[in-house]
This record gives sequence, structure tokens and C-alpha cells, in this order.
Amino acid sequence: MTTMNIEISELMRLGFNKNEAKVYLALIRFGKADARMLIGETKFHKNIVYDNLEKLIDKGLVSFIVEGKKRLFQIASSDSLVNYFEEKEKDLGNKKREAEKISQEINKIAKSLPSKQEATIFRGVKGVRSFYNQTLEAGKDYVVFGAPQESIDVMGELFWKNYNLKREKKKMRARMIFNPSIRNYGEGIKDKLTEIRYFERDFEPLSETHVQDDIVAIVVWTKEPVLFLIKDRNVASSYLKFFDKMWKQARR
Repeated sequence: MTTMNIEISELMRLGFNKNEAKVYLALIRFGKADARMLIGETKFHKNIVYDNLEKLIDKGLVSFIVEGKKRLFQIASSDSLVNYFEEKEKDLGNKKREAEKISQEINKIAKSLPSKQEATIFRGVKGVRSFYNQTLEAGKDYVVFGAPQESIDVMGELFWKNYNLKREKKKMRARMIFNPSIRNYGEGIKDKLTEIRYFERDFEPLSETHVQDDIVAIVVWTKEPVLFLIKDRNVASSYLKFFDKMWKQARR
């Protein structure tokens, strides 16, 4: 049996489950092995070994031959792992194209429906992240007021850094009134597309309001954030007027 530097964790990062990774590594070590040898090496019950061998065979990563009455398993080829991911990448590309076609049809239907006021609630970090991805897809300028330190703590600085980089690529302008507690952060992201001012020090709202085109989003930055989204042009217009008044009073 050979020695090697491949770790279970490396295979798991490629998408193997832990049991698949152990069986696969055992096969690499043996070169060729029957189920009994793999059971002894992995210390798994025979059903677990056979189940994971079947999974690996289905993925094209393992093959077998019959010698006498024994079935001997081996790694399909040294390139089988790369080939497997090339096939997955091709399949993913096909699925993405299908999703894009469906998405276009959904947009056509949505645009044909009569406009009406809508209210949606997003809950949790994933929900809030989904909303911000939508704002990038819209690609339109926006205003924000009330961003607190909690917005950075909950989403992480890396999320906002990536968001701003994508926004800049789309040439989306933003005017933002931040809470004074994140002045250092605010000064660090100022640029030709980003204007920032600040509330008075005694005003630190935990909520944040995002106004863009015909939407108003109010985010409450608790440990599990909640976002209330209102889609109505009149409501968005009134919030924008309110923002403009605060903008004139806010500190630079």
C-alpha cells in the first residue's frame, strides 16, 4: 500500500462526503482492492463501503474488474477526478443557460402585469444578501440613511467591500447618511460615485433605509436582520424627498 499527502479535507472541499473521501483514499492507497480490504482499512460497515463505492462508480471515479469470484475496485484513471468536474462544469453551464431563459420569461410576464404596491419581508443574512443582489441587478442609483455599526457586524466588511466593488463596476451612484459611529468606515469608501454625510451624534437608529427607483427597503439590523421591502413609486418618491431634507442638514 502506497503513502501519499492527500487529505480527506481536501476531497471534502471538492464535494466528497466524508465516507466517500475515506473509501476513495483507501482505493488510492491500495491501487486495487476488494470490499473486504476496504472495510478493514476504513473500519466502516460493509453496507457503508458498498454504498459509497456505488456513488463513486456512478460519478465515474471508480471502476471494477472481476477476478475469479472477487470484484476488485480501483480508481478509474488519474484524470477521472478532473474529468468529473469538467462534466459538472458543463452541466452547470447548461443549467445556467436554461435558468437565464426562464428568468427572461419571468421578467416578460412580470412587466406585462399591472403595477401595484407590493410589500415583501426578507429575514436573516441570506435574505438580506438576496435583496442587495437585486439592487445590483437593477443597476440604478440609490440613497441610504441610518446605516449603523450593526450593519457591518452582521453582514461583515468583506460583503460590503464586494458589494461596493460591483456597484462601482456598474457606475451606480450612491448618497448615504451614516450613523456617526461608522464614520471611519464611511470615510474609507468615499469616492467619485459615493457621497457620504452623517447624522448628529445623539442620533443612532438601529434601522437603515434604502431608496432606489420605485422601492423602499427598511432593514432592522438585529442579530437576525429583517428587511421590509415596499415597491411603490409614490412611496419611494416621498422617502426620497424626506432624504433630500435630511441630506441638507447632515454633517459632512
